Amino acid sequence: MAAPATMTHSSRRMAIVADILLFSVAVFWGSNFVFIKAAVERTSVIAGGSIVAGSMLYIFLRYVVATGIFAAAQPKSWLRASRRDWKMGGLLAAFYLTALILQTIGLQRTSPGISGFITGMSVAMVPFLYWAVARRSPGKWQIIGAIIATIGLGALSLQGDFSIRWGDAITLLATLLYALHIMTTGFFAPKVEPATLAVTQMVASAAALLVLTPFFVHITFDLPWQVWAAVVWTALSGTIYAFFIQSWAQRYTTSTHAAILLGFESAFAAITGIAFGMDSVTWRLLVGGSLMLTGVFVVELLPSSKGVVEEIEAEERPGAAIAPTRPVD
Repeated sequence: MAAPATMTHSSRRMAIVADILLFSVAVFWGSNFVFIKAAVERTSVIAGGSIVAGSMLYIFLRYVVATGIFAAAQPKSWLRASRRDWKMGGLLAAFYLTALILQTIGLQRTSPGISGFITGMSVAMVPFLYWAVARRSPGKWQIIGAIIATIGLGALSLQGDFSIRWGDAITLLATLLYALHIMTTGFFAPKVEPATLAVTQMVASAAALLVLTPFFVHITFDLPWQVWAAVVWTALSGTIYAFFIQSWAQRYTTSTHAAILLGFESAFAAITGIAFGMDSVTWRLLVGGSLMLTGVFVVELLPSSKGVVEEIEAEERPGAAIAPTRPVD
């Protein structure tokens, strides 16, 4: 009986380490909002004052760095990818890259904290998208959680005339695409190796950016060191580190745990936004952000049906294969 006890203790220790590392991903994702906003402000100036052009230049450079490092580190993941793998990676790349472009543009017309809280709603949207596709009801708690998050969004973004700032509106559209990416990843992940699914998305995105970016801005590598520092840092911490940690950590914890821990990204976006003077402590940020975060947790913590409970329990068994619950930023 001693062996099982040792294994149980070891599994619990690995689960704690996994949760800590997933939490660190949330910290990096959240704190990166301020670096992205500052970098795009500089690239926009270089691009003649165009936010769209500046965003495209930043994203292009970030993907060149991240894809180059990842492809070099995992050559077999893309050299041995099948045509089917590339089709799946291409579709996911279309969702994620479009979302990232919209989110980056929207970030220039809103604050890091608000952008982070709106982006965090992607997790709450997934059950409803799955409902639309698979005709599986999300359940009452998921509906309640979505209502709470929507009220929070209203408190955070609605103006006196009930209009929504266009930066927030663009970010909300990006959030919908992030949710589509999460849902589609859930369908594809069991069929493809994690590294292959990640690198095919990155290569497809980099190729698309190589074609599209020249239509918006002249590609230049002669940029201030602050821009290159942000590009390299966000590529390493927000893309490569996040993927490796998710792939490893979710072998030892459940997708529910992962989603909850990664959900703290929005809180750290607000904290760093305040620390760097890009956010102000207002009742809108505190009340709206808290309601949105609460809504997301309600959706994740309370299962929608008996089937979902069984699925979570299956994930908690040793050796269970768990797909990433959220796209890497």
